[in-house]
Amino acid sequence: MSITRHFVNVGTRQVHYRRAGSGAPAVLLHASPSSSWALTTFVEVFGRDYAAIALDTPGYGLSDPLVVETPEIGDYAEALAETLDALGIAQCALFGSHTGATVAIEFARRYPARVSVAMFDGYPAWPDHERANMLREYLPPWQPVWTGLHLVEFFLRYREMSIYWPWYDKRKATRATAGGRNIEMTHRIALAGFSAGAGYAKGYAAVFRYPEIEAVQGLTVATCFAGRAEDSLIESLKLLGDLPEGCWQETLPADDHGAAVRYRDIIAAHVPDGTAPPPPEVAPLPDRMTRRFVSVANGEVLVRACGTGDAPPLLVLPHMPGSSAPYETLMYAMARHRRVIAIDPPGNGDSDLEQVLDIDAQAGVVTAVLDHLGLDRVNVYGHNGGATMAAAFAGQNETRVRRLILDGAMALPPTIRDAVAPGYAPPIHLEPDGSHLLKLWTALRNEQLYWPWYNEGVESVRYVEPDADPARLTTRLVGILKQHRNYAGTYAVLFADDLAARLGAIRCPTLVCVAENDPFADFRDRAAALVKGAETAEVPLAPVDRAVALAAFLDR
Repeated sequence: MSITRHFVNVGTRQVHYRRAGSGAPAVLLHASPSSSWALTTFVEVFGRDYAAIALDTPGYGLSDPLVVETPEIGDYAEALAETLDALGIAQCALFGSHTGATVAIEFARRYPARVSVAMFDGYPAWPDHERANMLREYLPPWQPVWTGLHLVEFFLRYREMSIYWPWYDKRKATRATAGGRNIEMTHRIALAGFSAGAGYAKGYAAVFRYPEIEAVQGLTVATCFAGRAEDSLIESLKLLGDLPEGCWQETLPADDHGAAVRYRDIIAAHVPDGTAPPPPEVAPLPDRMTRRFVSVANGEVLVRACGTGDAPPLLVLPHMPGSSAPYETLMYAMARHRRVIAIDPPGNGDSDLEQVLDIDAQAGVVTAVLDHLGLDRVNVYGHNGGATMAAAFAGQNETRVRRLILDGAMALPPTIRDAVAPGYAPPIHLEPDGSHLLKLWTALRNEQLYWPWYNEGVESVRYVEPDADPARLTTRLVGILKQHRNYAGTYAVLFADDLAARLGAIRCPTLVCVAENDPFADFRDRAAALVKGAETAEVPLAPVDRAVALAAFLDR
């Protein structure tokens, strides 16, 4: 079963979702702080007979947050109604997991005619005193720190949930009977929490304030309250008392596939009216970043875009391994008079492909994306590994590149490259204690402090102004960890590539620049000497100031 990913515009925000199949719509809501990725098995099973649509809750995954300082469950229910309107769905079968079930029940209470059946895969319910404890203890503030300990603390807190429930109450009576969580699931949900940041607590806190037990009595929709073996919420079902007519409880298999098959049978007995329309096209949203997925031969590529104007558009190719998310501030600053587009290269960030492509293949993907977007001639900005990809793209498309900016090009002399490459990017192995997070954090932080980053001797100290914002460093780390298996391989491809030959073949006007804290700053002059007629510059660290310097070159 093929699952595709999409965005839909809902007012001034975007909602990300996964979709499979066709026919009557089944809409799925995930648990916090995860994303629709956690519902992959359910989407696959439901999609065999229905149009299965798994939404990222506002503020989680890739969905924009609600523009409400303290959102309540009613706000999330109304946001769901708006999303279904945008998708053209009048009625659906509604599935909610954990916190997603709380949103689902409030939606079903408010809009019973829009729900053919509701299915709750774990329903959060607590007595008032326990809900008060949850609000007080469950959600420590999110505060990124320069040491990176915020990452490990969050990772271990989520892992702790499989040991004690609630995680902060360490007693024999609260000891969970389930085995340890799957490391890949722990990793994915930790990344979702890192991405949500300070907004991580908003969806959870709204659940803890919601009167789940009382809400059950307002249901007029056929509803299955299900519990699964080893689920921390299975005991909550005992608190619900007598259910309204048409509602029932079930105990389902612990494994996702077995549970999904039973839920699909429930949908078959309550098929919603109508058919889900095809995914709507994504139109640009004014004054904000608009995202979409573009299908190419290698899978789906995430594209970010902002800005309008008559100036030739700018294509941003981010450093890889990583995503284009850390470049959003620069993109906004460059978008005052032009359209700015960025991609997550295949195998990086939120784009598909769990394997490493060579640089020419990556450049070919860039060509396919621009063809799809109808962009014939562009300016190109590439940073670090993205500069290598930009040089390859320029070599393949001489007439398509108006002006080229190579920022922090990895133009290492062969002797330095051969010495550095073996130790620069060791493979990332997920560890139950979260130590892999600190290892990668140290590497990213040390890139500004030492050259090479793994040698902390006095001879390697870099006296530069660092970007010491741990929130920005967290964004970069998340982009890498989304495709952590490709980290070492991507660097291996970059170090093996003959960048000198690519630079020597460039024929368009080119600016070779770098900020002083860039790990490859010392190689700017070598890169510039290889590009015929290149201009050189040291650019500011701050994205807004950097944009001014780059625009001066592009606007000639």
